[in-house]
Amino acid sequence: MILSKLDAAIYPFTSLAAKIVEELEANLGIDSILSSDSEILHRSIERIREAIYSRITSVYKKDLDVEILSHPVALLLIKAINNTKLFNLYAEAEKNRVFFNMVNEEVDKILFLAIDGFKWHLKKDGDNILLRFDEYLRASISILDPYWKLVNRKLRGGYVEVTKRDLCRLIAEAYRERIIEKVNKRDEIYVPDRIKPIIEELNKEIEAVLPKVEVTASISISEYNPSAFPPCILKLLEEANEGKNLPHMARFTLATFLISVGKRPEEIIDIFRKLPDFDENKTMYHLRHVAGEIGSRIRYIPPSCATLRTFNLCPSGDELCLKVKHPLTYYSHKLRLMRKMRHEKRAKQ
Repeated sequence: MILSKLDAAIYPFTSLAAKIVEELEANLGIDSILSSDSEILHRSIERIREAIYSRITSVYKKDLDVEILSHPVALLLIKAINNTKLFNLYAEAEKNRVFFNMVNEEVDKILFLAIDGFKWHLKKDGDNILLRFDEYLRASISILDPYWKLVNRKLRGGYVEVTKRDLCRLIAEAYRERIIEKVNKRDEIYVPDRIKPIIEELNKEIEAVLPKVEVTASISISEYNPSAFPPCILKLLEEANEGKNLPHMARFTLATFLISVGKRPEEIIDIFRKLPDFDENKTMYHLRHVAGEIGSRIRYIPPSCATLRTFNLCPSGDELCLKVKHPLTYYSHKLRLMRKMRHEKRAKQ
């Protein structure tokens, strides 16, 4: 089977992708690839941001050379940042990208991808797919669901019987492990001084978004009332309703705030439906992830007011804004004020 350049862009673990990367690096040179105005560098940063905010990376089809090179450059940036949480987030997002694309491929192509990318031993027996048991074990070892335990699978002559979807998941897991192995490899990396400020800014953004242990436990939300939303959230809701192309941090802030005040992912998804690049499956995956329903099982909270100001997401606020440091604190205080006003109104009647 012959893979296309688009296949190489979608599936970076293929031999064709490695060959194209080698050729492009030789033709362009590392200094050109890592120049501050390089489209490849910008796409690599965007790819990392997609991993942070959406838990899945997209495929940039406008320029396949840029897309193919953006993966190794993203790995270089991640190694330079040296944040273990980011290592895992990026690997998980790339795994999801590969899986969601692969499930729509024909079986023969998936078999080819497994053999080409990971040198697996596979057999096709009618509608059944057989994968050698030791390769199955290595690929499935990090999957905790009992469904994947070898004792629950059919073994035939040293091969494990898997479905098409199973094989897609195993390939995606193997790709995730390969990424983790690459970013953890202790080797020298070349980072030009001119892009170090870009890496520092990206690191600040990552630190602002990744979940911390100290999750505002003192804020207890027992009521959903949009009238108590802080100005920043009201503005984001307005812009989403107008179909504006919200940046990643804006989407993350809106999603985490609404989830924190009691909304479920199924209730929130319609808010994002008007955005120009809306994708239902990817949006729902992102919402469920930040809600703690899948993935790390950590429920994310919105960024602080200071972080929102850094990303120009803090509009001119009101008097209460001056007294708080977090959108959820604003909401909690505003609810109490509204309850107090209702109580005083009833007392006067």
